Amino acid sequence: MTVETTSSRPRAGRFGSIALLLIVAAGGAYAGMRWHTTLERWLVPSAGGGSAASSSSTEGNKPADGQKQLWTCGMHPQVIQDHPGDCPICHMKLTPLVTTAGNDTTVPAQGPSVDSGKQRKIKYWWDPMMNPPYISDKPGKSPMGMDLVAVYEEQNQSGGAAVVIDPAIVQNMGVRTAEVTEGRLEQAVRVYAMITEAEPGHRDVNLRVSGWIQTLYANTDGMSVKKGDPLFDLYSPELKLAIEELISAKHAAKTAENDTNGSLRDTSASLVSAAESRLLALDLTPEQIAEFGSLEHAPSVVTFVSPFDGHVTEKAGVYAGTSVMAGQRIFRLAQRTTMWVEGRVPEGDLARVHIGQKMRAKVDAYPGRVFEGEVIFIHPHFDEMTRTALVRMEVHNHDYALHEGMYATLDIDVGETEPTVLVPREAIIDSGEAQVVFVSSGKGRFEPRRVVMGRSGAHGLVQVLSGLKPGEQVVASGQFLLDSESRLREAIAKFLGQKSTSTPSTTGTTPSAATKMPVVVVSPAKVDAIVAAYLPLAESLGAVQKEIASLNVDELVSAIHALHGEVTGPEGLRLVTSAAAAAEAMNGQPLDKQRELFKAVSATLIALVDAMPPSSGVSGTLYVVNCPMAQADWLQRSKTIANPYYADDMKECGSVVRPVGGSKGAE
Repeated sequence: MTVETTSSRPRAGRFGSIALLLIVAAGGAYAGMRWHTTLERWLVPSAGGGSAASSSSTEGNKPADGQKQLWTCGMHPQVIQDHPGDCPICHMKLTPLVTTAGNDTTVPAQGPSVDSGKQRKIKYWWDPMMNPPYISDKPGKSPMGMDLVAVYEEQNQSGGAAVVIDPAIVQNMGVRTAEVTEGRLEQAVRVYAMITEAEPGHRDVNLRVSGWIQTLYANTDGMSVKKGDPLFDLYSPELKLAIEELISAKHAAKTAENDTNGSLRDTSASLVSAAESRLLALDLTPEQIAEFGSLEHAPSVVTFVSPFDGHVTEKAGVYAGTSVMAGQRIFRLAQRTTMWVEGRVPEGDLARVHIGQKMRAKVDAYPGRVFEGEVIFIHPHFDEMTRTALVRMEVHNHDYALHEGMYATLDIDVGETEPTVLVPREAIIDSGEAQVVFVSSGKGRFEPRRVVMGRSGAHGLVQVLSGLKPGEQVVASGQFLLDSESRLREAIAKFLGQKSTSTPSTTGTTPSAATKMPVVVVSPAKVDAIVAAYLPLAESLGAVQKEIASLNVDELVSAIHALHGEVTGPEGLRLVTSAAAAAEAMNGQPLDKQRELFKAVSATLIALVDAMPPSSGVSGTLYVVNCPMAQADWLQRSKTIANPYYADDMKECGSVVRPVGGSKGAE
């Protein structure tokens, strides 16, 4: 008995420990609930203080008689609805709005003030998670399956595309403004250039007699040589004979000096002069001729020397023992004390470039070093392919720092403009079709404004021809975030039927399928063949991929090219050419790249079938479908969504826009 009693004590102690742990855990959970509820009361305070509210129910949050309870998200105050649930953005539990003694509803500080005594009017419903956001005039679900969130009139008072942001948030976003100034724009044309050896510094070494290379001293391309350095030894019977004639004439002239007959001396002198002239014609130097004339016999080989300091730029396939002919080029030598910097100036800047203007060149090999010169030559011929003209600068290269073939950045000073409006270049958003800046009017309000940009200049400044005036503040950093918000506001304004006071969106748009173009009469069978080649590609991309092999688009390209001989007029030719180019771009690309390129193919084909309708048998079962995530459309023959851009991830993302040939919303 004693043994049993002793062994049972530790077992009971373990049970007691477990029970104690359970009690502590329960107490912690209770404390956590109390803390969480207290935190909610801090986030959503009541007018009379948090102590009056219940920690486990929402009785203290009930609205006054006749008022409707509203629910919101503490993280996203724009989310307001009349029933509890989860936030569609962050999926947190919604909290009830607290009513005050004055029967006004209070929401978190970030949100707008709402008068619950008035009937709140819903302006629209949207899905803020999508990009671009999905907007609707009635409740429901977005194409992504998210519940649409109501937006009330008091939540969007700015209107149009203007953006209003809290100043503290503006600072956190890194938005930086710059003042619009007026002054003279220092203009400079900047082009990429190539370092080349100056052509006047080139010299060819040619032979004027035939023979054999006995010894080759300059035996490597690029080898440096000094004036008078030996290049090669030449054995030439013809040259040896000419030297023997000089030696003989010299001996005869020496003998004639003691002869009293003056005519013999004159004849000997003439023979010497003729022999020397012949050797000069054979490209021997005067020093060599004088040396050979003092010898008793002609040497077996003659050494040819460099005419100046330079280097061998080309050795024409000669080696020791090579047989050479008269007129053959042996070497090409070049000097590097003077180099050319040649750049190609675009057609639009060519009128501002003139002979004598200052130029500065920089090369990557010498950071911080500037090579200065001036424009010495503008080529009279214009390159039709690149639409540029060659402009040349000459620079001294006594330290041989510059080498043939180096790239350089060339700045040409073209003077200053008259006083004009100037802004930093980074302040302008240029889409190619429009140039837009954001003007700050203070207190966190930014207005998009269309401008016309002029020439670019030094110090990162550009000329503004219209749209701004000196003294205004423009956003120079962070404007792309504002541009995104501005386009959202403008889309909302258009959805509500309001007149937008902003500039058009700075991004380009694909041709709308509903845009009516001049109808080109073609055989519907040709268009049917294009659709028949397109649909298998769309269906293959819209299926979950089991293989990653690229698609073959040859059949689609051939079907489109078959229309070239059918269409007439510039619009028809443009449609067919654009469709063919988009389809050809897909050939040979990886499957992921083909998905991206398929957006352009679909856009061009939708425009094509709208302008050149297929047969009724095809168009009757053909639909235009839109994917808001991909911001692209495609064609398919059923209303069951098979997204070709996100088949592996969001196969059913999208909605039917219209049947082919019908208006939007027609079903």
